Amino acid sequence: MTVKVTKPAVNLRETLAELQKPSGVAGEAMLRAETPQEQFNLIGAGRNNLIINGDCRISQRGDFTTASGSTDETYYLDRFEQNHSGPIVTKQHITTNQPSEISNTKSWKLVATTGATGFFGTRQTIEDYKLFNGRAFTASAYIKTNNPSVRFYLYNGTSVVTSDAAIADGQWHRLEATFNLDASAGDRLAIEILAISSGGSSITVNTGDYIEFTGLQVELGKVATPFEHRSYGEELALCMRYYEVLDNKGFQAVGVVPATATSREAPINFLVTKRAVPTITIDDTTNSNVGFYRFSTLTRDNGSNAAGQISTSNFLHGSTGVTAGTVGEMVAVDNYIYIADAEL
Repeated sequence: MTVKVTKPAVNLRETLAELQKPSGVAGEAMLRAETPQEQFNLIGAGRNNLIINGDCRISQRGDFTTASGSTDETYYLDRFEQNHSGPIVTKQHITTNQPSEISNTKSWKLVATTGATGFFGTRQTIEDYKLFNGRAFTASAYIKTNNPSVRFYLYNGTSVVTSDAAIADGQWHRLEATFNLDASAGDRLAIEILAISSGGSSITVNTGDYIEFTGLQVELGKVATPFEHRSYGEELALCMRYYEVLDNKGFQAVGVVPATATSREAPINFLVTKRAVPTITIDDTTNSNVGFYRFSTLTRDNGSNAAGQISTSNFLHGSTGVTAGTVGEMVAVDNYIYIADAEL
């Protein structure tokens, strides 16, 4: 004789909740994760953060520890571009009193020094934005502000989405927001921290309004995980893929100037391969920092300097105005600087 036994379906999550099992916040998050990828992200397996320099430690463009003027659509802190319209805004790199939840970080502070109708903040454009097409992702950051309209602002090239506003009590709070990126959306993805309206419109900005942030993180999934710390060396290398300052004091390149030419070229290699062919800026004020020294007379030929045959890995520094048919070496003196810029 065959006996059939039936049992009602069991909802494991509800059953665990009824048992009042002390699973904690992390355990609840694991139970509520909808995909293996979300669970993968929650336990910290692999890299989470697609933001570079989210802890604001890298600043190759200068020491901005004193408040100074800021220009819209200009990079100062590595990988972060200023974004403001209306008020005059100062920028400052803050090195102390960051949130206790994340140690060994710095923060970036923007202050409106005039009142106006507009907005102000900063943005980072993510290179591999197509990873997010049709998927949910979560942005989080520690923010300190006195402006009640500071929020995340998502720009994808064609439209914008804003988050809830940060708490404007002048204390550190972590702002979190989950977005869904339409697979048919635009051709970029920029995460911005802005004082702006919930619809992405201008607001009244008062003198003294400020935004300070650190610990910016963007990750796949619907849960904001703890900020992912990377070593200073790794973070610097990631930044240098977009922007690199080469201090080439004392570089030497021995060679012969052809009998019918008055120019000499020296190869300069980047420390990190760039994401695209960069723009090269050479610090050659009055052409006095580099020259071609003739071995025969130890005479220095100064000339005009330029970069040529630029690739993602190197370029040729050319110096014109040297003596034809001579043998010598091209030498940089003082602090001779090259800047390679491949920002998005």
